[in-house]
Amino acid sequence: MTAVAALALRWAVPAGGRRGLLSGLRTLRGIVGVAVVGLVLLAGLILPLFLKAGPLQQSADALAPAWTGAHLFGTDEVGRDILARVLAGIRLDAVLVVVAVPISVVLGTALGLLSVANPLAGDVAQWIFNLLLGFPGVVMGIAVSVAIAPGKTAIIVAMVLATIPAFGRQARITAMAELSRDYVAAATVAGTPRREIARHHILPNVLDTVIARIAPAVSHAVLLEGALSVVGLGIQPPQASLGQMIASGSQYLSDAPMYALAPLVAVFLAVMGLSLIGDALNDAVLRR
Repeated sequence: MTAVAALALRWAVPAGGRRGLLSGLRTLRGIVGVAVVGLVLLAGLILPLFLKAGPLQQSADALAPAWTGAHLFGTDEVGRDILARVLAGIRLDAVLVVVAVPISVVLGTALGLLSVANPLAGDVAQWIFNLLLGFPGVVMGIAVSVAIAPGKTAIIVAMVLATIPAFGRQARITAMAELSRDYVAAATVAGTPRREIARHHILPNVLDTVIARIAPAVSHAVLLEGALSVVGLGIQPPQASLGQMIASGSQYLSDAPMYALAPLVAVFLAVMGLSLIGDALNDAVLRR
């Protein structure tokens, strides 16, 4: 009986693993998404090395037109180089996301798995997810900014709170689905300890679906930073922020259209690339 169960387990355990998930990045959508996001990040990291003006450096040449003179995208109302500030905004968003999203992944996944392991913890976790989902991201961000003052810390906290439910619910749904599959029953019959089943079979599959949610969460976080900065509760001047530049530049569309257009294009490209990556990874998970 044990030998039969072990053989059933061998055939029932899903194959592919992390290689199957990453195969999504070799599709057209995955390649285009990675290329777009990579170009945006590389621009933010490398292009500043070739600029003479920094993002905070002011000059007397206010609202200089684009494509002429020393400033490729022109200057803002106080003579700061628009391209330099857009690139600084890209770097800032990258830093905020790198801090916030891993925290969301760990906390959300832990809550999701705990909710499956313990019924009482499951009720608490579901209440937390529903509470966080009850507030739109911008409203939550405004509340956090008002509570602890606008700035980087408020944005990171808002990003974490806004993206935790996505990871928590994904981990919970996947773990419950995996527990009902044949390979878990086969492993149980074969005498495999529950801890080993969870660590070697259920958790890897949960992590695959959670990883597929990272790109959409990053996209959500970028849009949240932009929205908070647009309403004046995100990154504060004189620091460069893409959302803040869009809000300020909208007042000078006739004189300096690149003031608002350049950061808007940067946000659009980043979100589009991340969406393509998320779709590609999600398709890879569904194909397993």
